Amino acid sequence: MAGTIEIKLGNEVRQLKFANYALEHYTKITGTDIGSIKQVDENYSQLEMTADIILCGLVGWCKSNGKVLDLTKDDIIKLMDDVSYTDQLIVIKEFMNSVVNLTNEMLKALKAMSSEGEEEKKK
Repeated sequence: MAGTIEIKLGNEVRQLKFANYALEHYTKITGTDIGSIKQVDENYSQLEMTADIILCGLVGWCKSNGKVLDLTKDDIIKLMDDVSYTDQLIVIKEFMNSVVNLTNEMLKALKAMSSEGEEEKKK
């Protein structure tokens, strides 16, 4: 279910992984619920949203690969002028797809657990 992509950030190609670690980090930094996306508005631009998503993808990749993240959110914001619109759209699309896929998987698991609980009650 994880989406892994590469983007050019500064002078370096970086891998982003959108799975559990990335989603967990996203909820922490944006204050949204699992399965929700912070809405773009006058106080939260698409560029800021993309920077948040890039950070979360970097966190996801680093945690999954036992690496230490060498960039902060401020570093990423400073590099956003050099991230192409194509890469921005790829990042947003992949993150959204991963959120939907992981949310659907969670719902299936909860439903399966609920069904198992009902079976136990019948016995």
